[in-house]
Amino acid sequence: MKNILARGGIEFLAVLLGISASLWIDNNNKEAELAQQRQEVYELLENQTEELLNYTTEKIESYEKQVKRFGLLMEQWETIQFDMVQNQEAFFWDIWASIKNAFYPDFTTYETLMNSGKINLVDFQTINYYGRLYRSMDEINGVQLKEREWRDFLENYFMTKYAKHYVDLNIITDLLQLFKITKNDPVVRSHLQAIQSVQNSRKIRVETFKQKLIKIQNHLAAVRDEN
Repeated sequence: MKNILARGGIEFLAVLLGISASLWIDNNNKEAELAQQRQEVYELLENQTEELLNYTTEKIESYEKQVKRFGLLMEQWETIQFDMVQNQEAFFWDIWASIKNAFYPDFTTYETLMNSGKINLVDFQTINYYGRLYRSMDEINGVQLKEREWRDFLENYFMTKYAKHYVDLNIITDLLQLFKITKNDPVVRSHLQAIQSVQNSRKIRVETFKQKLIKIQNHLAAVRDEN
């Protein structure tokens, strides 16, 4: 009887150890898989950050030229000889092409990680930084929406009050000629000044956006060094 009990105890212990070993191996596998997924998410965010930085830097460079060109136009509004301005088409793209000039960074990777829940694999600081960066687009989009509203108002204003001139001009190549015709119209000038203001505001906001990206990039690099 004692032998039977002893044998039964040994078999039970063996089964228990086997189950424990299996659970331990399974748990280690899951932890290794989780660590791999976490590493992949960090790499995706690093790539996303670099892509956003490249795009943002390029846009800031174009905004600096835009703000400078538009600024000169408004500063010299009373004395400028519109016919003598070189590269008049550039003014169209800077002042009128609001959609082309808009700041639309691609957040596809971040949005995918958010929707899948994988963003929760990274540290809280990274989640917080990216969340703030993403929400900061609301302010930028608000400014850009106002730019389009005022630009559209002016376009409608030209087509109604100055229709006889508007139909004969190519808006892309003859925008400054249209300004020449409407030079003494306070409605035109005030709305151009408003557009100039929001373009300046966008540039400042996008520069702040870039600083946030640099902060994220530095943080991600620090996390990688720690691991």
